Amino acid sequence: MKQMMTLKWLLKREIWENKAMLIWSNLALAGLILIFTLSGIFRLKDAAIKVDLQADVQLNDLVTAVGHYFTSGLILFSILMVFAVYSYATGSLSDERKDRSILFWKSLPVSDELTVFSKVIVALILFPLMGMLTLVLTNLISMFALCGAYAAHGVGLFSFVFSSNGIWGQVGHTLKSFPIYVAWALPTIGWMILVSSWVKSRPGMWAILIPVGVFACIAFANDVVGVKFVRDVAYALLFRGVFSIVPDSWSYHYYLTEYEQTLSLPASIQNVVLKADLSSWDIFATSDLWIGVIVGIGMLFMAARIRRGRGD
Repeated sequence: MKQMMTLKWLLKREIWENKAMLIWSNLALAGLILIFTLSGIFRLKDAAIKVDLQADVQLNDLVTAVGHYFTSGLILFSILMVFAVYSYATGSLSDERKDRSILFWKSLPVSDELTVFSKVIVALILFPLMGMLTLVLTNLISMFALCGAYAAHGVGLFSFVFSSNGIWGQVGHTLKSFPIYVAWALPTIGWMILVSSWVKSRPGMWAILIPVGVFACIAFANDVVGVKFVRDVAYALLFRGVFSIVPDSWSYHYYLTEYEQTLSLPASIQNVVLKADLSSWDIFATSDLWIGVIVGIGMLFMAARIRRGRGD
């Protein structure tokens, strides 16, 4: 119980110190999207609305357009989240040494493991959840505004739009993918926090340069180690080590598996598009995901041990 209370206060500390990246950046993006969206909606002409809504086909097209709007918003919030998580994770332990606050926090009865764990929760859970919550609220406000604009012209769309499976299905798939993202992104978060624990300056740069440098050295000797080994190293170091924080990046696992079977890039892309459900939890049955989880946890334990011996 005491550990849970300590973790609660550690999370409050992280939220307070990083609310610009965690909260205000998402709200700023949402505000920008809503400004452009609402300005477009309320410029709708009465004649255009009556022409557009003459049949169910056009209604279905409208729902499809709203779905595309959600997808576009998801891409924008995902890009913002990737940069925010990268900035937060690479500076999570180095910043407290830079401003000397580590001396204060190490004077408290708080374990290094719990401190690192709180930063993992923020990076893996709070950042994605904040992005998804803001995205859904932005989409709801836009849908209300759209239906309100049509209602002002005598066209009722509220029940049709808000009961559409096409719209809420996308929200459901996004939420269903969240546990996959947490597990898939763990090795990248572990690597970035590990680098932050021992690099004195520019941890964000080193988190990229180290795996790129190691891969370049191995790729230079590809005639000795073999092309397949170079490809596997690129996948492990660059893709899983650096880019796993990108949402839906686990789709590459399916592409790689299909390519090994078909040896044709167009065929593998077509098979994945037709067969793979990226929100399916079937990927939890793959060794790729669990090896990444184990490696990520190992790097986090190393980060905690390094922090324990750092007081600079």
